[in-house]
Amino acid sequence: MFYQIERIRREYKFSMPVNHFHDTYEIYYLLNGKRYYFIQDRSYFMQEGDLVFIDKNKLHKTLDANALPHERILVSFDDSWVHTMGKDTHEIALAPFRQKQHIFTLLGANRTLIENLLFSMLREQSQALPGWELNSKALLTQLLVACTRLMEQMNPVDEHEHPQAHNPKIFEIASYINEHFHERLNLASISDKFHISPSYFCRSFKETTGFSFVEYLNNIRIREAQRLLRETKLKVIHIAEQAGFDSVAHFGRVFKQVTSQTPLECRKLTHLGLSSFSDTP
Repeated sequence: MFYQIERIRREYKFSMPVNHFHDTYEIYYLLNGKRYYFIQDRSYFMQEGDLVFIDKNKLHKTLDANALPHERILVSFDDSWVHTMGKDTHEIALAPFRQKQHIFTLLGANRTLIENLLFSMLREQSQALPGWELNSKALLTQLLVACTRLMEQMNPVDEHEHPQAHNPKIFEIASYINEHFHERLNLASISDKFHISPSYFCRSFKETTGFSFVEYLNNIRIREAQRLLRETKLKVIHIAEQAGFDSVAHFGRVFKQVTSQTPLECRKLTHLGLSSFSDTP
């Protein structure tokens, strides 16, 4: 199947338990409830009617907002379908994923339009009537075009950006890690550079992002390693160095932990043109 869609309602507190980035595009729609959504180096507060666009290979994680229950619809798809479109159509379909603003609030007729398309996609998948895959492609195309049009009409909602930590340095530090992951970074050096105690930094970083410092750093480094495996012919030892790892053995262990693959397996699957859909957020 060229895309996946699912609807989940949770009556209990829930935060994604796993490190999370993938080579698929993701649309997250919150039907009801409240959530925090951490994307790359920022944290956002979400309420019902909010629509989130996650570009491929963006680090992200949904977190509990002490509001029960919550219900969401998740759509994910990969490049294999997008590449069947012409260039102009391709750019229109992916426009919502290329914006600085990740979250948009839907109201009134706009909300009804998007919900109807999502519900129709869910029905097609569950009923599986003759031609359902063809109709699903048409519905996904309509959804992406509708999102692109709505995105152009709406202004970004800045008030949705809501840090969970009281210290704004956390997001500054996350941005710094994204830019300097290839350097020798550790808890001591980060704490010293940003004049923050190690214990407070560890606690605040986890509360804000959902990741520990080491988990976050490793994910950023492994994401870069995956890019190099896909786009270059560099040897694994050189990829490990460029991604910021001090030994190829350590690199291999972390790569396997984050991706459930070895670097060579990842390179082989990439050359075969295979991709995987996301874990459930």
